[in-house]
Amino acid sequence: MRLEKNWFYHFCIALSIAGMGYILIAGVSDAQGNQEYPYAMKGLLILIFFLTWAGVNFLALLSARLTITTKLKKYHNHLLAIEVIYVILILILAFAARLFVIGNLPMEPASDYKTYYEIAKMLKEGVLQEKGEGYCNYIGMFPHILGYCYILKTIFVVFGTSIWNGQIANVLFSVGTVYLIYRIARRLGGRMAGLTALTASAFWPSQILYVNMLAAEYSFSFFLYLCVLLFLHLVMDYDGVTKHGIRGVLLHIVLGCLIAVTAAIRPMAVILLIAVLIFLIPLKSKLPEIPHNSISVWVRFLARGFMRAALIVLAYMAVSSVLNTDIELTINKSTPSFSQSFGYNLLVGLNQESSGGWNEEDSRYLYDNLERTGSPIEAQIACRNLSFKRLSAGPGGLFNLFIKKYELLWENDNYGADWNLAFLNEQNELTPDRAVFLNHAKTASQIVYMVAVLFSFLTLIYLLQRKASSLYVLVLVYLGTAAMHLMVESQNRYHFHILPVFIIISSVGIKYIFENAVTFVNTSDWERKLKKEQQIREETVLKQFELEEHKAIEQRYKSMTNAFDMQSAILNGNVTVTVSEAYTQPDPFMKEKKEVSAAEISPKISQEKETEKMIKKEPARLEHSDLEELILELEEISETGKVPNEHDEGGHTV
Repeated sequence: MRLEKNWFYHFCIALSIAGMGYILIAGVSDAQGNQEYPYAMKGLLILIFFLTWAGVNFLALLSARLTITTKLKKYHNHLLAIEVIYVILILILAFAARLFVIGNLPMEPASDYKTYYEIAKMLKEGVLQEKGEGYCNYIGMFPHILGYCYILKTIFVVFGTSIWNGQIANVLFSVGTVYLIYRIARRLGGRMAGLTALTASAFWPSQILYVNMLAAEYSFSFFLYLCVLLFLHLVMDYDGVTKHGIRGVLLHIVLGCLIAVTAAIRPMAVILLIAVLIFLIPLKSKLPEIPHNSISVWVRFLARGFMRAALIVLAYMAVSSVLNTDIELTINKSTPSFSQSFGYNLLVGLNQESSGGWNEEDSRYLYDNLERTGSPIEAQIACRNLSFKRLSAGPGGLFNLFIKKYELLWENDNYGADWNLAFLNEQNELTPDRAVFLNHAKTASQIVYMVAVLFSFLTLIYLLQRKASSLYVLVLVYLGTAAMHLMVESQNRYHFHILPVFIIISSVGIKYIFENAVTFVNTSDWERKLKKEQQIREETVLKQFELEEHKAIEQRYKSMTNAFDMQSAILNGNVTVTVSEAYTQPDPFMKEKKEVSAAEISPKISQEKETEKMIKKEPARLEHSDLEELILELEEISETGKVPNEHDEGGHTV
C-alpha cells in the first residue's frame, strides 16, 4: 500500500518541525554549566550541533566522491555477515552496560516502583484482595497499574521474588527494544539507518541509567515497538498482489490484540492505535488488472485501508474487554471506562500552580472522594468534573501552562540520572564517586538527546520535500504524546517511550544526507563535464573564427594591393623563369673592367684569383645564388610595381 501526501500529512510534518525546533530552543536555554562557567554548556551544545552536522555531511560527501556505496554492493554477502556479527556484538554490549548499572547502582523500590513490586508480590501469593484493600482501590482508579504487575508476577513465579529478577527483566526488555528499533529503522531507511539506530539506542545514557527502577516503561516500550514493526510489515508487504491474503488478515487481528495488551501496561498505547487508523483509512491497494473473481476475497479485503482499520479496532476492543473483566475479577471492583479513567490525570494536568505535575492538593481531593463514595469510578468522575472547571479558565493562563508543560516534558533527558541521584540519596547509597558519575551521565544524556532532536528536525524538513514516508506513523505517535501531555499529568520521564521515535527518525535522516551527497556529487560531476564540453566547443569555434578572419584579412590585403606573389607562382609552377646562355658566360664589359682594375690595384690580384678558383669549384652554387637574386628582384617588382632601369652587377637587364 502506497502512502500519498495530503494536506493533513503536510500539516502534521510541519507541526512536528515546529515542535522539534522549540525543543532545540528550550534544550539549549535549559543547559546548565557549573558555577564557574554557567554558559559553557550552552556554547558546547551549539558547537556540538555544528560539528556533528558538518562531520556527517563531510563523511557523506567523502563516501559519495569515493563511490564507497557502489563498491560495497559487490560484497553483499560479506556485508550481510558483518552486519549480523555487528548486531550481535552491540546487543551484548548493550546488555553488559545495563547489567553494570544494576550492579553498581543498587536501588530499592520507592514511590510508584514500590507499588508495582508489592502488588506483584501479592498477586503471586494470591492475597491481593485479603491484604491489599488499599491497592485494590488504587487499581480500581488506575486499572493500567495491573498490567506491569502481571508481568512482574510472572517473573516472580518463574524465577523467584526479588528486586534483582525484576531489574533483569528490565534489561531483557530494554535489549529487546534495541533490536526492534534496529529492525524498524532498517525497514524504513536501509542498512545504514538500521545500524545507526542500533548503536544509538544501545548506548543511550538515560535508558541505561533508568534500568534499575522497577518501572513499566521498559515492557511498555518493547510491546509498543513490536506493534510498530508488525504494522510496517503489514502496510509494506501485504498489498494488492500478495499471495498470502488470509495470513495478512490474521496478522491484522494479532496487531489489534498486541495494541490492547500494550495499552493494559500503559494507556498511552491508544495513541499508537489512533496513529494506525489515521495512516490506514485513506489508503487503497491497486489490485491486479484481472477479473475480480480471480482475486482472493482476502486480498480484496486488504485492498481497502478502512477495512484493515476496522479489523484492528475490533480485535483491540475484544481483547481490551477481556483484560478489563480480568482486572475487575482480580480486585473485585468495577473499574472506570476510558472516558472516566482520566479524570484525576486531567485534574492534575490542568493545575497551574503545580505546572501540571503531581501535587498534594489534587491527590487529597481524589482520596477524599474515594472515601466519601467508596467507589473508584465516582472518585474519578468527581475529579473529571473539577478538571472541566479548570479547563474553562482564561485562555491566556491555559496557553502559558501548555507551553510550560511542553518544556518540562521535552527540554532535557535528565530523568535517568535525576531519579538515581534522588533515590540513592534517600537510601544513603549516594557515594561521591556515584554522584560524579551520575552528573557526568546527565551531561552526556543531554548532549545525545539534543543531537537526536537536531537530526530529527532536519529529517522532518527532508520529509516535506520527499515522497511520503511510513515515518509518518511515528510522527503521529510523537504528536499524540505531546498533545496528550498538554492536558494530563506530565513528568520529564513520560517521554521515555518517544526516545526511540527520535532515534529512528534521525537515523533515517542520516541516510537521507548520504543520498543527497551522492546526488550532489553526481550533479556536480555532470555540470563540470558539461562546462568542460562547452569550453572545448567555444575554443574550437574561436579558433575557427580566428582562422577564417586571418584568411579574410589576407584576401582583403591582396585585393587592395593587387600584388602578384611571384614566389608562390614560381613554387606552384604557375610561372617559369628562363635565362639565356649568355647569363652563364663572362661579360665582355666586366672583362675590360677587371683588366683596368688589375693594372690599377695590383694588391687585389691574389684575391681575384682565389675567387675564380671558388667559382670554378662551385658553379652550381653560384647559379643558385643568381637565381635567388633574380627571384628577389621579381618579388620587389611585384610589390612596388616599378621596374629598375639600372643594370645588375653582371651587366644584365631585367
